Amino acid sequence: MAEHVVVRPLELLAGTPSKPQLAIGVETRDRPGPAYKAGVFSDDEVWIQLRGGLLVARARVTIAWRGEYSRLDEIKKRVQGVDLPDAFWAGRSRAGFAVVANLGAERWIEPVWAGPRTYGYEWIVLESDPKRASWLSPKEPPRGGDGLLHEFLEARTRSFGR
Repeated sequence: MAEHVVVRPLELLAGTPSKPQLAIGVETRDRPGPAYKAGVFSDDEVWIQLRGGLLVARARVTIAWRGEYSRLDEIKKRVQGVDLPDAFWAGRSRAGFAVVANLGAERWIEPVWAGPRTYGYEWIVLESDPKRASWLSPKEPPRGGDGLLHEFLEARTRSFGR
């Protein structure tokens, strides 16, 4: 069983105060990315980190698909039924390599600041102990981080406005 970190903007979170509704993890890139190279499999553990470094949830992969695509619409079809705004698809490669993982056993965790800068990556594979420690060890909040924590806690209390 492998572990992964999926990075999302706050706007793409959903759920209730007691349970997240994460549904899927997606990696699309014009060349093979970390999830594509390493593979994603049933029962892999997924940590959800907000852009900005706040870990907020965990889930398990129930089933995953990995492959090449020639049109982004092919990936959109694989996530039908999951409400993803147009902003989620903006800027993604029209063709390339993708992983789509269905997530289950979703649960909030006590929010904790962790992980290095993502440099735009949306999927990180924790394939070694040093990398796992780098991504999951608690750290001090970044300057201005209190705002993100407050926004997350407030959005979760309101069930993300949905």
